Amino acid sequence: MISIVTYGRNDNYGYNLYKRTTMGFNCLAEVLTDEDEILFTDYNTAIHLPTLPEFVWDTLTPKARRLLKVIRVGPDLHAKSKGDSPLPILENVARNAAIVRSDPQNRWLLSTNPDILMILGSQWKDLPELLSEVPESFYEMPRFDIPESVWSCLPRDDPRSSMNLLENWILSNRAAVVEAIPDPRFQKFYLFDAPGDFQLAPRSYFFKLRGFDESMNKYLHSDANLAKRMWLLNGLRTDHLLGKLWVLHQDHYLSGEWARNVAMISHNDYHTKVLRQETVEANGEGWGLEKEPLPFFKLEEQIRKARHYYFGDSHAAASGDLPLSSEVDWRCQPFFRLCHYKPELLTIYLREILKTTPTLSSVVYLGNHSPTWEALARLWGEVGRDGIPICHLVNESSTVEAAQTDLLLVDCHYERPGDAQKRIEILQDHLRRQQLKGRISEDEANEEVARFANNLDAQLLESQLIPLWQRHFPRLRMNAGSHVVLLGCNTYVGIFFRFQEMFGSLVRGIPAEPSWLQRFHESYQRVKFRLQAGGERSLLLRMMWGLRLLKRRIMWKIFGYESLMGWIYLRHLLRKVREMRKALKLPTVYVHHRLVVMRVEE
Repeated sequence: MISIVTYGRNDNYGYNLYKRTTMGFNCLAEVLTDEDEILFTDYNTAIHLPTLPEFVWDTLTPKARRLLKVIRVGPDLHAKSKGDSPLPILENVARNAAIVRSDPQNRWLLSTNPDILMILGSQWKDLPELLSEVPESFYEMPRFDIPESVWSCLPRDDPRSSMNLLENWILSNRAAVVEAIPDPRFQKFYLFDAPGDFQLAPRSYFFKLRGFDESMNKYLHSDANLAKRMWLLNGLRTDHLLGKLWVLHQDHYLSGEWARNVAMISHNDYHTKVLRQETVEANGEGWGLEKEPLPFFKLEEQIRKARHYYFGDSHAAASGDLPLSSEVDWRCQPFFRLCHYKPELLTIYLREILKTTPTLSSVVYLGNHSPTWEALARLWGEVGRDGIPICHLVNESSTVEAAQTDLLLVDCHYERPGDAQKRIEILQDHLRRQQLKGRISEDEANEEVARFANNLDAQLLESQLIPLWQRHFPRLRMNAGSHVVLLGCNTYVGIFFRFQEMFGSLVRGIPAEPSWLQRFHESYQRVKFRLQAGGERSLLLRMMWGLRLLKRRIMWKIFGYESLMGWIYLRHLLRKVREMRKALKLPTVYVHHRLVVMRVEE
């Protein structure tokens, strides 16, 4: 019925790779039948080491061992295939090697990762039964991250029990929160964050596409490229299975490897390979190393003389569909959704950081959001830190110098004022009327609202945070090895760059004067904001807004960019970010939706 394709390498990547992999294989096998298969491409493992599945075989269930098939791509073949890639694994080649060797009798093929677990609604006994009820299409799913300390408590040799416990954990913590892509340009084909953890389609679709694009041999965006091509092939449609299936990811940020790779390794061309991707087919003949005589074996046959484990009784699963913890927010307003977080959800993941913080560390909170402060104080006690309490820097006397700060928690929580919400609603009504008259498309209207809301929210939040940081940053004393955590922030929003500027200037003593282009861009943004805010009241402004919209359409059609100013400014800003990162020595070690963890270096 289904082939599940994944890949990896016996290099202990991330946090506790061997347990994560074992848990993933065992739990995947639990939702499959004996007619299905899990194909694992072991890519570029040192020649003197066994493949990853062989290395952990004695911790796999009998069913997982029966279903696992291993393809080995050695270092010599990687050296011939890598071209200019700096990566030890060519993800697309590895996935394709499994795709072309999948069972042609299977109707469905799922591309995922080995640390993913899937939990089904109780009305289906296995994944093939669920898939027998859905039409052929391309499906994506969001993933729900499980912190290290949670999945580390579970036995790898009792997958049914572990899956039941994780189901209860998700429900009790209301952690089934969908991270929908908030950009109208992508949400058609690229619905959720981290799409590579669940990309399901008929097997024939993957062969029509000729698999993943093997020319993308850098870091990131291969999954987004596949999503775009699948969407094109599938008649401009991408589906999901929300409510029927959960996709759980065993988080592994403690090693910091993912964050280092994001910052340091060159990325695939997102603009060309995703935004401008219009062709379905990728690769030439022989894709997926089809003509190479790769080692390809069933794991059970490979280790048939090994010891088998026996497992305990499974628990009864909860009945009914799998509810989401909140309604999916499809609004294209990323800034508000990012900064307007729920403290009870954020502290689930912040707990990992506090648990690994030494008992006598000095932890400082800088913010003005009472619910977050109260949640932090409770959490600090729950993880057994009864010694030094968390310091609320704003509540401390401004004349008192802060003690040495080992962990700084900077709160970026944002509450949109009522008058700001009203202005957004007025613009939405205006654009809706323009759409009904045929002057703009639905996508253009959504994008205009998103731009306006993001600009408005960013200005209001900066007006709250900048004075706070100016007043309290000079009081901080942070040495090498200290950590900074931004709450309600991510690396792709402007407030992250402003934080780096002010932290570098006021804490690290690094001069940071805005360039003339930055000052010009800020003025330009204010003018655009006036056009959007005042367009309903002024005929002149309405005409200027219409001209700007026409200009964006022409620019996109000719150059592939909507704004020449935006293109120039983005490259200028990226250069400044690289320069600042080098001088600041505050590398990002972990990013999780609304958490950014950084470490101070010498």
